[in-house]
Amino acid sequence: MTHRWAASLAVLTAFAAVASACAGEDVTTGTGLEGYAVVDSTSSTASSIAAVAPDSTEPDAPSVPTLASSTSTTEAPAPTVPDDQPTSAAELADALSAAELAVRDTDLDPEQRAAWGRRQQWLYRILAVRPEAEVDTVLGAVDPEIATAVATNWQARVELNVLLLQHGIPDYLPAWRIVEPAPADELLAYYQDAGAATGVPWEVLAAINLVETRMGRIRGISTAGAVGPMQFLPTTWAECCEGDPTQDRDAIRGAAEYLIDRGAATDLDRAIWGYNNSDRYVAAVQAYASVLAENPEAYSGYHAWEVYYRSSAGLLRLPVGYEELESVDATQWWADNPEHRVLGAD
Repeated sequence: MTHRWAASLAVLTAFAAVASACAGEDVTTGTGLEGYAVVDSTSSTASSIAAVAPDSTEPDAPSVPTLASSTSTTEAPAPTVPDDQPTSAAELADALSAAELAVRDTDLDPEQRAAWGRRQQWLYRILAVRPEAEVDTVLGAVDPEIATAVATNWQARVELNVLLLQHGIPDYLPAWRIVEPAPADELLAYYQDAGAATGVPWEVLAAINLVETRMGRIRGISTAGAVGPMQFLPTTWAECCEGDPTQDRDAIRGAAEYLIDRGAATDLDRAIWGYNNSDRYVAAVQAYASVLAENPEAYSGYHAWEVYYRSSAGLLRLPVGYEELESVDATQWWADNPEHRVLGAD
């Protein structure tokens, strides 16, 4: 969609969006979240899909109390979020199960669930570099309570990764600024208010925000000129929406209005396709939305996902405070910030 940022994502690397949501124009590069990065490219899909590379360096994991879950078949996690890298399919299945259950555990405070969310995001990236046969084993061995969610999150990752690979892996990092997103409860209220006013499921709005800019973490202007947390072209915004496209509340309501204008009331998939002209984009957004519809508590995990950017230097985490006025060489940035490489280069 030409109306979006090129930043998560992932989520995130460049998950180049192939088409323009609000403008309805085709686009070929961008960034997304979740391994994607959707704020500073012509498309959000390419940038957001972030890397799937071999080596890995895990992120720091904050403390978290033992997860109490009497219905789960997975052993309760340790008092702190583990910082180990699973080395077998069984270990990865257990680790994913623990993370997915923890982000849904309302007995944990928001900071603890966010820490598990960051662990959850990283584990899916580890899964992405495992052989296909091992992936099938992991998906078949996770806790039954969250098996559908894991399979669906994996589907979204696959769709976004294909979009990224269609546009190649850049040697540079984007001219973005990475900031803290609005609080989870605040954004949730915006999604739900916009959904109630328009009939667009709030889960879809949250999923688009996740894929486009990692829920507002990415600040910048896409190569297509798209701006704001929901990536609108100024011309598109002027035609369909009111307010300020760089403000969360207005942008989220604007995205809902745009989807309604695109026929969301009768064909939601087609409306989302209008937001970004890619069947894979639609599949990824609907996958994340379906996880939220099944269990809204999963939102706490998604809200915690950081900005990963896939480059020729590997999958790099762009932390809060990252700010570049111009594109920078990815290898040099990694050399200066080795703690922010999530996975090595292919």
